[in-house]
Amino acid sequence: MAKGYDRVEWAYLRNILHTLGFDQSFVQLIMQCVETVSFRARVNGNFSETFWPSRGIRQGDPLSPYLFLLCAEGLSCLLKSSGPQFLARGVRVGIHSPWISHLLFADDCLIFTQASERGGQRLMEILDQYQMGSGQLVNMSKSAIFFSNNCTEIDKEAVKQSAGIQKEALSEKYLGLPTAVGRSTKTADGRNCGNVKSLQRCVCSGGASCMIIFPAELTYNGDILIR
Repeated sequence: MAKGYDRVEWAYLRNILHTLGFDQSFVQLIMQCVETVSFRARVNGNFSETFWPSRGIRQGDPLSPYLFLLCAEGLSCLLKSSGPQFLARGVRVGIHSPWISHLLFADDCLIFTQASERGGQRLMEILDQYQMGSGQLVNMSKSAIFFSNNCTEIDKEAVKQSAGIQKEALSEKYLGLPTAVGRSTKTADGRNCGNVKSLQRCVCSGGASCMIIFPAELTYNGDILIR
């Protein structure tokens, strides 16, 4: 998300707290912490007049990461309630494992869906709905798509056009090493990539599918994937 903390609408945060069942007195206490903040800018050594924001949560506040996670719960609910009607169930690592439709980490989001034009359009509709309600904005310039090996070039182009994302993740090298590997635990130069192969295998198994990454692509560093 683009400037995730700064774009949180206070009305949305209040409604999320109420919807999740928090007591009115607790919600009021939290909102007092959020809405009573003020700022002064320092320009050329002089402080400006005090001004008050109308949305957003403060960077560096110990409470802010937890509030942002609650805000992101709205996106999770949309994907779980509206997503299965038009999007694939996601991926799973085994036949008896649960399906995973999306993963969230702070303001980063990984969404697993079917590689089809309708799937890309429906995903954008869900994101637009979330953006309108929460004030959040997807950073398309840092978003990327990772396709399985079962996707044709026609499918890839259809998803890119419908989702508005042209960048493909894991298509480059990092420090001379490929960011995506197959079933082999060894790369071309003989280095061990055992901890990376599980992600490639679970995404590429099954039918034509893709993984949409918001906002940044995964890169490879040693034997782990980092954002």
